[in-house]
Amino acid sequence: MKSVRREGAGPPRFVPVAATAAALAALLVCAGCSPPGAGKGTAATAGQIAVTDPVTPAQVAELGDVTLRMWADQAEKPLMKTVVPAFEKQYPNVKVDITYKSFDDLVATVVNAASGTNPPDLFQGNIGYAVDGALVKAKLVRPLDDVAAAYNWISGTGASTLAPARWNGSGTAFGNGNLYGMSPISEVQGIYYDKAQLKELGLEPPRSLADLEKDLPLVEKAGKQPIMLGNSDQYAATHIFSDLAATEQSPVSIRDWIGGEQGTTFVTDGNAKAAETMADWARKGYFGSGYDGLSNEDAISRFAKGSGVFFVGGSWNGAGLDPEKFGFGALTTGGAGATASPWHISASSKATPAAVAFLAALHTPETGQAILDTGRLPVVTDGVKGSNSLQSQTLDALKRTIAAGTQVGYYDWTATDMLNVMGGGLQEVMAGRTGSAEFLKAVQASWQKARQAQ
Repeated sequence: MKSVRREGAGPPRFVPVAATAAALAALLVCAGCSPPGAGKGTAATAGQIAVTDPVTPAQVAELGDVTLRMWADQAEKPLMKTVVPAFEKQYPNVKVDITYKSFDDLVATVVNAASGTNPPDLFQGNIGYAVDGALVKAKLVRPLDDVAAAYNWISGTGASTLAPARWNGSGTAFGNGNLYGMSPISEVQGIYYDKAQLKELGLEPPRSLADLEKDLPLVEKAGKQPIMLGNSDQYAATHIFSDLAATEQSPVSIRDWIGGEQGTTFVTDGNAKAAETMADWARKGYFGSGYDGLSNEDAISRFAKGSGVFFVGGSWNGAGLDPEKFGFGALTTGGAGATASPWHISASSKATPAAVAFLAALHTPETGQAILDTGRLPVVTDGVKGSNSLQSQTLDALKRTIAAGTQVGYYDWTATDMLNVMGGGLQEVMAGRTGSAEFLKAVQASWQKARQAQ
């Protein structure tokens, strides 16, 4: 996808509990202030008061009447229509003021906004070096390790989804380290199938890559197009590649490479086999013809109208499909999926208790259900239920992926030009104009260049 988401033990409290609004504001902007016992990587590193337990309305009330200013992707509007009124009812002294921006505008301007004289208290970033890496490097966002511990995000449902928002101190590698953000939205990749066409062919829905590979030649022999693909934007093929790659090697190794961990490489046997499979499927006509001139949106539209028996893509592609006619399954347990743009708290916010409370409101089963009801997938899936069979199948695939703890993210997170390098390279591989070895070397060279530039 374009890179374009409980209760703690003891009495809920902030430390110090008795801080007045004025004293709290002073502490929040106090550089170098540290509560007793604060360790490395806690909120104290940003001059913030450490959160030891969930925030209470009484603590938020100590701020007095306050406006919680936010920047968000315009895609969040449907969810916020549910979350914001409930939040303002629970915290009546807080008014939520959200500025919505297109995704492209948000990622282009949010770093400058965060470094300005009046930054928003809460804002969405984007996983990767250009946005979240820059925010971490400049110390513009509050570490959230203490918040995650207080609300049991670390061991609760969706704990593994926090990894993309963890960074080393220099902002040069993510996936491990201190936590700087949280996304309530998740995504999963897999395979959509046309129920009627499978029944006509006497085939069962594939439950693995091995099942799919058995079905493809049978579909092609019957004169039907096996896989509908639109790859003019280049990213659709990279998603299919990532599904294949995750079945051929440890998903954790893929995640580490995407996160920029030194010593990792794209030149692996698993990636070579995935590239060779893509070339083989293209050569055998499994993707049909003209796919490089067709957009992903056009491809899913054609699939919805009965062209192609399978469509390999992500959960975001299911919105336009009739749940009575289509089903969804994962090709692998774990590895294929990611979280959406994370939310961050400004390091200089003077309304931190309210901001923490809002993040906590996004990380609940109730919000998880609201997320599903608005057409996306939550990271907190406890008690969340789909309203139709396709939604339920997709949610089940997500649960199994999150439980495996190995959502790897998207390859284009690794470098600003990675989508062009990998996407264009895969087009060449699939057309038979270059081999897998050359493709792997080119991708690794782009990755290494990005590391050297940090």
